[in-house]
Amino acid sequence: MQFKHFVSIALILFDGSKACLHEHIQVPELRDVKDALRKRDVPAPVKTAIQNVRVFDGNMIGRPQTVIIDGEYITDNDENIQQIIDAENRILIPGLIDAHAHVQSVEGLENMTSYGVTTIFNMACPNYDLCNSLKSNPGLASLFVTMLPALGPSGGNTKLNPIPSELRLTPGEDPNFLVDYSFGNGSNFFKTVGAVGGPTQEQQNQIVEYAHSLGHFVVTHAPSVSSYSEAVSAKTDVLQHIPDDGVLSPCVFKSIKQHGLAATPTVEIFRRAYFVQPEIIAFLRGNNTANSSYDDVTANVKHLHQIGAPILAGTDAVGNTVPAVYFPFGESLHQELVNLVDIGLTPIEALRAATIVPATVHRLNDRGAIRPGMRADLILLNSNPLVNISNTRDIARVWAGGVQYRNVVKLTST
Repeated sequence: MQFKHFVSIALILFDGSKACLHEHIQVPELRDVKDALRKRDVPAPVKTAIQNVRVFDGNMIGRPQTVIIDGEYITDNDENIQQIIDAENRILIPGLIDAHAHVQSVEGLENMTSYGVTTIFNMACPNYDLCNSLKSNPGLASLFVTMLPALGPSGGNTKLNPIPSELRLTPGEDPNFLVDYSFGNGSNFFKTVGAVGGPTQEQQNQIVEYAHSLGHFVVTHAPSVSSYSEAVSAKTDVLQHIPDDGVLSPCVFKSIKQHGLAATPTVEIFRRAYFVQPEIIAFLRGNNTANSSYDDVTANVKHLHQIGAPILAGTDAVGNTVPAVYFPFGESLHQELVNLVDIGLTPIEALRAATIVPATVHRLNDRGAIRPGMRADLILLNSNPLVNISNTRDIARVWAGGVQYRNVVKLTST
């Protein structure tokens, strides 16, 4: 308890120096977030019957039926219906899940929800009070967070994550205190940053083993061949990103399959970096791009698909947190589905990668599918996404936890 109190003070003091150390990173004030949440006008949930709607069940789109929303959940009880919506044969899919993003504001949650992204796995949190306030709010996307990641004492990722030196792992240091601290302050899962200067192989192994002994799971930032290989060796639960500096060896893919590891390749950040916003690579790596290529990204994702590894749709979107590399929330996940189909997944597989697969991998038993008892996170589409995956953008209505979101986006082209 004394250590946790000390670290809380350290974080507060460190926040005060963040402006000069990381002035390019914009983190909202906690009071501003709470004020924005208080000012929201959230409609009361209404028991609603959506009639004549064709439901995506994870494998196909069925014949017209009725889906009933009662409070936060889907029900089969048809008594006391307050509102009837005729879907006119439109298509209902589960709310989408972005399995890798960086949301730090109410505006970010609103942008996600407007695109039908109703669950987000946040991959870093500079202030756990702020992230806890964003976790679960009526009518907005749910946020699941990892608090303080396991970082080494140096390296590019350490510079991008404003963490006190007391909470960085030096070689040989026992990492269990950091796992305890993270879960003791509200983390839903634990993140290790595998990179040059990051935790050693032994520390990664210990983190995974210890977190598993506590009943938690671990994700690992692994954007290179070497870091990916280390993360696979540690048996992390979910590999984050995908190498763009070479093709992984057959032994690595064999180990991924053998141990049932999942991956969130975040193809969209690579696509943007190589073809849309070169400043992304400049921001993350400087000029160190000589041995990297988008072809390596696509080749590695194809191999993951071929071995049957669970693939999760995630973006690494930051919104306008880093203005120099603006990366929009919500829209980018729809583009990620396009990316996955372009690489070789079927539209059904791509939809599963943003619904039932991440829900299952992250042990969320109340979402990712449409049936009684599941959370009413829903998207009503005008067009069939199995004909063209880009039709996930053609949104008619969105519900987040049974509350209809008023300001959904209009159809956008690829």
